[in-house]
Amino acid sequence: MESILYILERGDNMKKSSVTINMEQVRHLTESRLWSWNELARKAGLSVTTIFSLRSGRRNASNLTARKIAAALGVAPQEIIKK
Repeated sequence: MESILYILERGDNMKKSSVTINMEQVRHLTESRLWSWNELARKAGLSVTTIFSLRSGRRNASNLTARKIAAALGVAPQEIIKK
């Protein structure tokens, strides 16, 4: 698995300033690891409020937030970003 630092530095060529995360995919990945939303937030270095705001659709994610969530889940950012 790529290191979180490498993924965050590389940026995976994501050019938009904000992205819409596929929270259904994130939910599936989170549940498959038997994690709570709180645990995902902790592993991604984000607040629980941020995770719930994304989950409810009240906000989009920054590129950095998307990369942090993806890194915590061990997937490429493109796997959780809506196209």
